[in-house]
Amino acid sequence: MDWLHASLVVSGGLYGATVLWLWRGLLRNRLQNPTCDYPSVSVVVAARDEEGPLPACLAALAAQDYPGPLEVVVVDDRSRDGTGAVIAAKAAEWPALKAVRAQDPPRYACPKKSALAQGIAASTGEILLFTDADCRPPVTWARAMTARFSPEVGLVAGYARSDPVAGWLNAVLAVDNIGVGALGAGSIGMGYPLSCTGRSLAYRREVYDGLDGFAAIGHLIGGDDVYFMRLVAAEGRWRAAFNPDAAVLSPPLARVGAIVQQKLRHAAKGGHYKGGALVLAVGVYLFHLMLALGLGRMLWTGIFDPLTVGVWVLRWGVDWMLLRRMATAVERPLLRYLPIVEVLYIPYVLFFTVIGRLGWFRWKT
Repeated sequence: MDWLHASLVVSGGLYGATVLWLWRGLLRNRLQNPTCDYPSVSVVVAARDEEGPLPACLAALAAQDYPGPLEVVVVDDRSRDGTGAVIAAKAAEWPALKAVRAQDPPRYACPKKSALAQGIAASTGEILLFTDADCRPPVTWARAMTARFSPEVGLVAGYARSDPVAGWLNAVLAVDNIGVGALGAGSIGMGYPLSCTGRSLAYRREVYDGLDGFAAIGHLIGGDDVYFMRLVAAEGRWRAAFNPDAAVLSPPLARVGAIVQQKLRHAAKGGHYKGGALVLAVGVYLFHLMLALGLGRMLWTGIFDPLTVGVWVLRWGVDWMLLRRMATAVERPLLRYLPIVEVLYIPYVLFFTVIGRLGWFRWKT
C-alpha cells in the first residue's frame, strides 16, 4: 500500500465516521418531544426585487394555522421593481402584516442583515421566525417550528426543499440540497450545529437581544443564518434544535450562472469555520483530494485500482444512507441522481471552496 492508498483509507474512514455521526443526529431529531405552548410569533421577511414570487409567499403566510398571536413583517429591501406595491396592497387587506422600508445605505456589509434587523425592530413577537420572499411555507410551518422551543432551546432550524423539480439539473441540485440539509440537521441533533438555512429559521427575541443582534457578524457578507447560529452555539447559554417537519418549498434557480454564484457564496462561508468545524472541513477537503488523485492516476495509467474504486463506491453507500434518512417522501425518488452528484461533488469541493474563499463571487443584487 503506497502513500496515496494509505491516505485514501484513513481520510475515507474519517469521512464515513462523520456521515454515521450525522445519521445518528438525524435519528435524535426525531426523538425530540414537541411542546404545546403557543407564544407570540413574528415572521420577518426581507424582500428585494421579489415582485413575482412574493404574492405566493404572503398567501402561504396568511394561511398559517398557528393558534397563538402571529404577525408578519415584510421589509422592502430597496427594491427596484413593484415589490413595495405588492407589500402595501397586501397590508391594506391584512391587518397582521406590517410593511417596512429598508434604510439606504444599509447598516451592515450585508444589506439583508440590515433589512432583517429593521424588520425585527418593528416586530413584537417572542419568537422570531424567518423565511425568504420566494419561499412558500406549508400551513403547519409556524406551529411546527415553535413546537420545538423547549425551555432550553433558543434557536430552531427548519428544512427547505426544492419545488418544483424539473429536469436533471434541478434534480441534481435538489439532491445536493438534501445533503446540505442533512449536514445541518445531523450536526444540530448531535449538539454541534454546523449549518442551517434562512429559508426556515426561528429564534427567541431574547437570544437576538442578548447577542446585540447582528452586530458581531455585521461585517461579514451573508450568513444571517449560519453565522448567527454559530454565535448562539458559541455563547453556550441556549441549545439549538431542528424541526424535521413542515418543509418550506423553495424554487430552484433557473440560470446556470446564478447557480454557480450561489454555490460560491455558500463555499465562502467555510472560511469562517473554527475549532472542530474547521477540522471537519479540512478533513473532507483532503478526502476529496485523495479521491481525485486516486481516480486521476487510474485514468492516467489505464490500470484498474480496486482500492480507490472501492472507497468511492463505499462513499456512495454511506451518502445514500444519510440522504435517504434526511429526504422527505417526495424527495426520495430523486436519489437516483446521486451518482451524478457524487461525480460532480469532487470538483465542487476541490475548486469551489478555494474560489469562494478567495471571494471570487458576486453577491445578489
